[in-house]
Amino acid sequence: MNYLKYVFMMFSKFISAFFLLFIFSVGQSQTQYKAVPNDENSILVEGTSNIHDWEIQVENFNSEIDLSLKEGIPKSINTFTISIPVKSFNSGKNSMDKNTYKAMEADTYTKISFTSSTKALLNEKSNGVYKAIMKGKLSIAGTTKDLEIPIELHKTSKGYALKSEQNLNMIDFGIEPPTALFGTITTGEEVNTIFNLTYYKQ
Repeated sequence: MNYLKYVFMMFSKFISAFFLLFIFSVGQSQTQYKAVPNDENSILVEGTSNIHDWEIQVENFNSEIDLSLKEGIPKSINTFTISIPVKSFNSGKNSMDKNTYKAMEADTYTKISFTSSTKALLNEKSNGVYKAIMKGKLSIAGTTKDLEIPIELHKTSKGYALKSEQNLNMIDFGIEPPTALFGTITTGEEVNTIFNLTYYKQ
């Protein structure tokens, strides 16, 4: 009898836990979205030099996000990934691009990548605008570091637009700032990356 009571008690706990999980998840859904290179998407890197400021565009990338939605409202970013081929950086100046590829050892470390490590809860800051801090690992030129990225998300007619801006120090990733004209032009260590991406349901 004691054994039967124990089995019944454990079964009751299991049913209760399952019921609570079901209640918690009602109305919640997970949906994957993807952004691809096109005219509405841009990734821009801004920097400085001893001559003038400069900028370089990213022409190719792959990025996906997985969102938890409740009644159509985004509640969290469960996963976020982005991968950028180093040789897709294009400044419009061949010599600058070559120096950039050389400094980042593009033939050896062909991609820059960021992969989230935890779920990021979205907080509504204004009507239809949600913000979060996404924690993850950024890999550049063979060096991987933990990074926190501020993200702003808002719903579009067919998906979600994501904005982010992040300062990085090239020295932190073992990259010597590129130089030109036998060292007479030197770039600053700090760069600013600006993301404006639109994601659509896969």
